[in-house]
Amino acid sequence: MAISIDTVYQKVLALANKEQRGYITPQEFNLFADKAQMELFDGYFHDAKTAYHKTETDMTHADEMDMLSEKLQPFKTLQTFTQVEVDGVFSNAMTLPTDLYYINNLSRTEGEVTEMSEREILYTESNPLTRATINRSVYVRRRGRIIEVHPTPLVQTDYILDYYKRPRSPNWAYVVVRGKALYNQSLSRDFTLHDSEEEMLVTRILMLAGITIQKQELIQVAAQDGGGTKQSQND
Repeated sequence: MAISIDTVYQKVLALANKEQRGYITPQEFNLFADKAQMELFDGYFHDAKTAYHKTETDMTHADEMDMLSEKLQPFKTLQTFTQVEVDGVFSNAMTLPTDLYYINNLSRTEGEVTEMSEREILYTESNPLTRATINRSVYVRRRGRIIEVHPTPLVQTDYILDYYKRPRSPNWAYVVVRGKALYNQSLSRDFTLHDSEEEMLVTRILMLAGITIQKQELIQVAAQDGGGTKQSQND
């Protein structure tokens, strides 16, 4: 499942060039495309939080959650970390994946490992009654994509990280022929969002482009197009 980067670019160009409202270079488009994709992706988590708090009897809630789950499914990933003995010592530190966006769950054979803040863990680990145990493990985030698990394992232990990865940056690649940029499919990278987001991507990129090249008319075109798309989704 992917949205063609070239299809979106051609739509953006067609709308931007209408009535000579401005030209968007491939370099500018790629920057706008990446930002637009991330803004939509960020919105999934906000929308999921909002939908979750709606009443269970609301049928719209079920529809929203189903759609959001479908949109997020391609980004849901599992990764196993195995803590092994090195020079007689087991480490409690793990390096998070570079593509991590949001941790859904961390677990081990004994159960879920609960996240705590640095302030909370300073308090709990200093008290024998609240100190973490194998059956009540916790973790804390440190700088540099590092997490520390408590208690430190004494035997080889597997941890399973359930997380959402960031979408890869889209890229409209091209070759220059007779002074004109021509699409190069082999070097390009499509959007990784759900197919239903194509028109929203076009709208958002147009708005970003209009702000950059200071074309108020372009922003208005994007706003009108986005309003129509939103209305059709709500019908």
